[in-house]
Amino acid sequence: MSFLPERTILGQLEIIEVYDFYDKPVLFSCKNKSGLIFIVVCVDSSDFAEIWLYAPVSSSRFQSVIKGDVELRHIFAQTEDAFVYQVEIPYEDGINVIVKNVECNEIPDDYLPELGQFIQSEFQNSENIEVVSRQKRREIIDFVLKFPDKDIQEAPVGDLGLILSSLQETIDAIGQIKSGRSESHIIPFEIKQKTQVVMSSVFSGSFGMRLEGTVYEEDSLGLGESFLGQCFKEFIQLINLGANSEELPAKLNILKKKTAFKYTEFLISLTRIGISKLQINWASPGHKVQVGEIEQETISKVIDVIKNTKLRAETEICVKVKLTQINYNTITTTLQEVGSRKKYKCSIADSAIKDVEFIRKDSVYVATIQEYAIVSTVLNKEKHEYELLSLKLEAESENTQA
Repeated sequence: MSFLPERTILGQLEIIEVYDFYDKPVLFSCKNKSGLIFIVVCVDSSDFAEIWLYAPVSSSRFQSVIKGDVELRHIFAQTEDAFVYQVEIPYEDGINVIVKNVECNEIPDDYLPELGQFIQSEFQNSENIEVVSRQKRREIIDFVLKFPDKDIQEAPVGDLGLILSSLQETIDAIGQIKSGRSESHIIPFEIKQKTQVVMSSVFSGSFGMRLEGTVYEEDSLGLGESFLGQCFKEFIQLINLGANSEELPAKLNILKKKTAFKYTEFLISLTRIGISKLQINWASPGHKVQVGEIEQETISKVIDVIKNTKLRAETEICVKVKLTQINYNTITTTLQEVGSRKKYKCSIADSAIKDVEFIRKDSVYVATIQEYAIVSTVLNKEKHEYELLSLKLEAESENTQA
């Protein structure tokens, strides 16, 4: 007698993995040629036959099962289609196998495994990103695009390409700031080398991608975070800040405008592909998994917050100017750079109020101006605002410097 039924509606079966063995497999997973997966347990025997329960599972639920996320009892008592196959396999050859559908709520209680038991799969460690990260000594991210159709196994290449390229560029921009480099410069090759991310696999539920990055020994000797790990940490913090109107602008002012632009491009690419949620699971060697999540409805709110965020430039502008216009009611002024057509329309800071009380159009001043960049939702566009911090007559400024 074979413990696998033959010539039944279950199809031609083959073992995926055995979880418990007593003279023969008594708890295992299998699939048929059509790819349908079953979790199988032997539940009873008589003088004539053995009785087995076959619980059909989708590929995404199977992944949850082997990760230990689903109790063994619930695999059979709470199947996705609310039924299991009860299979009676006679001891005597030549007698037909009996297969019948049994609704989950009609399964005898003594056929069901006890509560608190989980499948111990050999595949579990290969799916555990903490273990993979430690074994490979790499930064690991499981990047999951959740779609309304929960078991999608494909995604549009064009939209996916935009998501991945903008993700990489966001990490690069964060890396430039974490390295202490000026954001006004091109990101150097040595930074991009350390922030490079590769795709190592894809998986369903909805559409997942495993991304990995190298941990360089000079970045981490097992005592702290790697350079790439620090960048991932900042990125996940951005994701989890959502549309917080105070903390998000504060974070972006630390990570600077290049990060803000690239992060905005990343968010816009997510809106194009039609996800319901983005989930990121990140594992770093020697550290616990960190999770980042953002809902589709939150993404548009985040973009609006960024659009209205003033990002302070790294350095203040110090320039010789003449007065073009001043409005004391709106507390604004327009200044013309000497020897140039460049004009600065500025709000006047409290620190400069006294400086402009007696300003004259025919005099030359040295202005200290703070520049701000504001991200536009139109890609690769930005607008600038200026704030006058101080205004000194040219002669006064020279005397002060002397």
